[in-house]
Amino acid sequence: MIRSVEFRKIEIPMVKSFRIALGSTESYEGFIVRITTDDGLTGIGEAVPTPFITGETTASIQEALKLLSGSLKGMEETDTEKIYEVMNRTIHGSYAAKCGLDTALWDIAGKRAGLPLCKLLGGYRDSIPTSFTVDIGDPDEVVKYTKEFIEAGLTAIKVKLGQGLREDYERVKRARQTAGDGATIYVDFNQSYSAKRAVELSSDIHKFNIEFLEQPTPAHDIAGLKFVREHSDIPVMADEAVYGPEDAMKIVRCEAADMINMKLMKAGGITRGRKVIEIAEAAGLPVMIGCMVETRVAVTAGTHLALGMRNVKYADLDGYSSLARDITSGGLVLKEGRNYVSDGAGLGIDVTEQ
Repeated sequence: MIRSVEFRKIEIPMVKSFRIALGSTESYEGFIVRITTDDGLTGIGEAVPTPFITGETTASIQEALKLLSGSLKGMEETDTEKIYEVMNRTIHGSYAAKCGLDTALWDIAGKRAGLPLCKLLGGYRDSIPTSFTVDIGDPDEVVKYTKEFIEAGLTAIKVKLGQGLREDYERVKRARQTAGDGATIYVDFNQSYSAKRAVELSSDIHKFNIEFLEQPTPAHDIAGLKFVREHSDIPVMADEAVYGPEDAMKIVRCEAADMINMKLMKAGGITRGRKVIEIAEAAGLPVMIGCMVETRVAVTAGTHLALGMRNVKYADLDGYSSLARDITSGGLVLKEGRNYVSDGAGLGIDVTEQ
């Protein structure tokens, strides 16, 4: 039974700002959530605002956590579906806040079972390649960061787009020239193109062996996304168009994308994130698990889910890499371009900064 729910705001400077077409993140502000049961087990989770994507702010997450914390006390921590129903009745949306709470519950489940969480979630693989992201900047920065990533042993690079046809073409060209033929490269528009412009750029960059185009059109423009899919030789991935299971069903029914990017902060945690992955699997659409700018707590949770479920083909789990300090011990391990997790029960991670 849930005895207490606590949360604490964390602020961490960043090594550099993280810039995408929708906006930039200059510093990290988020919340570490702790749920403790009546027999002394404690689970941790993370809730992170990304206003220009999820619409949640630091203030709104704080208020949501206050409301939700009271509604969870006294409930059985194992009843994740029932708890989610209560959370949805308590407050509409606020899925990053719900993610923090839901993740903590799954951490407890793993600890109670004495198993790493990925084993409870299916135990499909021991590791998964992850991409690192080259954010928006001048072409010289593309070369600099791509080179750093490849030299560090990474084999997959995501290049952010949204500066215009000519500029974006040059960014992709530089990334491929620097990474070489063996690296996997995919590009992320973050909704910055019209359907026709996206098809035009797709035709131009096809020769660079691009794995997929991520969210080329605005999130609401499902018809535009489908147009790109039907007219591009490069597969199309839906990101901001898919938050939860309902959105995944819409993409499937409209045949608007070839793949789906599931992020815990969008979906609302593991309970709903699993459903997105399962809907995609039933429709034959591979899934990537991505992240926001997050600490290793949330990125470790995403890694466990990626290792547990068969239909996860890609991981873009690098959200901690631009933070100036690490507040955790344990959790995910990056080795030769692949994410692993520790053998610890649950998430296998602790927050060391009090």
